[in-house]
Amino acid sequence: MELSVGNLILIGLYFLIVFAIGFWVKKKESVKDYLNANRKVGLLQTTASIVAVMGGMMIVAQATLGFEMGIAAVWYFIGIALGMVFLGFCAGKVRKIAIEKNFLTLSDYFMEKFDYKNKILAAIILFIAFFSLLVGQFIAAGSLFSPLLGIHYSASIILMMVTVLIYLLLGGFKAVIKTDLLQFFIMAIVFFSILFVINIGDYAPEQVNISSIGGSYIAIFLLIGAFAILSGPDIWQRIFSAKDSKTAKNASFLSAALFLIFGTVLTIIGIAAKNNFSGIKPEEALYYGLFQLIPLPLIGIAIIFILAAIMSTIDTELFYLSSSISKDFLQNKHIYSEKELVKNIRKYILIIAIVSALTAIFFSNIITLIFGIVSLSLAVSPSLVASFFWKLKNNAVFISMLSGLISLVVLFIFGSFNPDTSLIPLPVAILFLIVGQIFCRKK
Repeated sequence: MELSVGNLILIGLYFLIVFAIGFWVKKKESVKDYLNANRKVGLLQTTASIVAVMGGMMIVAQATLGFEMGIAAVWYFIGIALGMVFLGFCAGKVRKIAIEKNFLTLSDYFMEKFDYKNKILAAIILFIAFFSLLVGQFIAAGSLFSPLLGIHYSASIILMMVTVLIYLLLGGFKAVIKTDLLQFFIMAIVFFSILFVINIGDYAPEQVNISSIGGSYIAIFLLIGAFAILSGPDIWQRIFSAKDSKTAKNASFLSAALFLIFGTVLTIIGIAAKNNFSGIKPEEALYYGLFQLIPLPLIGIAIIFILAAIMSTIDTELFYLSSSISKDFLQNKHIYSEKELVKNIRKYILIIAIVSALTAIFFSNIITLIFGIVSLSLAVSPSLVASFFWKLKNNAVFISMLSGLISLVVLFIFGSFNPDTSLIPLPVAILFLIVGQIFCRKK
């Protein structure tokens, strides 16, 4: 696809705006702003930032599922919405603890509720999952922008990496929040526009039958969507930074509705791609459904939408991963001041960005990657959710998370990992949590 001069100018303008946000935030911010936006993020920004973490990999994957399964693929986002509703009821209580104990990562919660070994195991699992998610965003960037901009796949990835690094190194978490707000509005405009302009084509009855995939797949999608979002450290980081408990709660409820709407639109894009370009690969559904089926004047906006979706997730993942290294893994050996913590976070942002971008250049199976990430999150979810209701034993939590992780490793070793088996770490973790609660000694 050859872009017009107007579209190229529009894309260039978008890059200039996000750079300007980074410089503006840097000029005004304090150390606390860099770490957590001084925990003063309002309802609109918290909601926008939560929804904006729906990055390029999730967008590509959902359009792919819509291509293959029709409207029934939306069950995954129904699960996400249910998870956000549940989180809303718990968000206020957790945020209160986060303020008292100065949480920066989700692993801090495991330290407060359980013990150090659980914090480290949770940090390891979430780090692997989030690093994989970061690689997936770079894969999505390369596969989408290489044909659009007419540049090599690896060059697309490097361009995205450098762009995000510029404003993230300058402004930290506050820059993430500010750019997320811009990116959310762009995503909202495109999503609602698509509903009115996309040519869905002649659809088959099973494509609009929400129960066509059967009860077992519906249950899998609901469970994966709900538990994956509940254990999302990026979501909890936004809960921790909300200005008060009411804001955290209401942002969760609003995000649930928005996730459901956006997920439905992505599924429709996949269906439209199937009906108009039946010979393409499922993984190409987003590209053809978005860039070949909408009017040319909207192409530039659509490209910025993809840029916004990918960048809003890359910056979040880079910041969380670097925070996790600095706070979860290094803090125990040396208690850093906030200024030292900021310095470490900046250093590891750069290192992780380079390593993840290089990984994405040599690995490109996005569907396997996203289900692997979800499976890792499921190893943590049972203990996290159960901690809201019961007093759990430290060793039971450790055994639960470790068994979930081991079950996933075993699936990969024997070549049995696929979307159908990706749910296995969840019942394994639940089973061992129950067993641990019964048989482990309480300290």
